[in-house]
Amino acid sequence: MLIFLGIFLLCAAVCLVEIPYLKKVNSKKEKQIFWSLFIVSILIVSLIYGGVEIPNPGDGIAFLLKPFSDFLFSLLK
Repeated sequence: MLIFLGIFLLCAAVCLVEIPYLKKVNSKKEKQIFWSLFIVSILIVSLIYGGVEIPNPGDGIAFLLKPFSDFLFSLLK
């Protein structure tokens, strides 16, 4: 529980530093990208420290491309 508190305190510190800059810059896209990436990163870090196993993106890509790879190798035989 202490780890989660530390994560959220660190996130609050980052927000305190970044929010004044985001208010000064009136770019809606930059704000959306910042908050989207910030929330995703908080979720990933919280899940990792919570003991949830997060799959490797390379495994998903390999799973999707395996049939195509098998097809190409069958043509080369």
